[in-house]
Amino acid sequence: MRSTWCALYVAAAGTIGLASTYAMVAEPGDVEPTNALQGAVFGQLAFGVLGVLVVSSEYTTGLIRTTFATVPRRRVVIAAKAGLLFAVLVVAGETLSFAAFFTAQILCGRRGAHFSLAAHDMAFSVLGCGFYMAFVGMFGFCVGVVLQRTTAAVATFVGIVFVGMGVIPALLPDGVRAEAVRLTFTKVGEAMATPARTTPRSAADYVLGAGAAWGVCLLYLAVSVAVPLLVVTRRDTN
Repeated sequence: MRSTWCALYVAAAGTIGLASTYAMVAEPGDVEPTNALQGAVFGQLAFGVLGVLVVSSEYTTGLIRTTFATVPRRRVVIAAKAGLLFAVLVVAGETLSFAAFFTAQILCGRRGAHFSLAAHDMAFSVLGCGFYMAFVGMFGFCVGVVLQRTTAAVATFVGIVFVGMGVIPALLPDGVRAEAVRLTFTKVGEAMATPARTTPRSAADYVLGAGAAWGVCLLYLAVSVAVPLLVVTRRDTN
């Protein structure tokens, strides 16, 4: 499917492109290796749209009816699709994450700033970045199954991840703002991708510890898989 490949190309361009840009503009003495993974912000968008398209395109074209007619057990069908998609997303996410890191490593090395994957928690950071993008793709899949229509699902995905979680938590009262911001997708992804960060954080960064971020991400992932399995037997395919 052409749109699937386009989404992967966009993810690669954003993830690796931003790593290259950072490596070329950062001052050698101020290089923060984990900043090479900031392209995951663009990667998560592409992965999320990909997750939506994988299932919503079948609903839009009506092919899902044929699939369900062949395999009446809808939950089995959705579980198989989710499992295959997750495997693809993990491989793609980790590939892009490591590619971004090594691209930045090579370009920064030529400018006199050297860092290694063997540095403290660096491999953990790169793995976390790739896994986070895979999770966001599964969230897109969840939205696609629930809404069934591509346009509505993509708009809802973007609205939740970038507007609902990007704007609304910052407007909450001081007493709950910090915890709400820490639990947003982007902040969870930031925490997963930066355990190797050497630059001190400020109190206003609102970032969970790496272990807590992985736990929250796995919980979100479980919900993103469970919801489609619950909804698919209660919704028509029209």
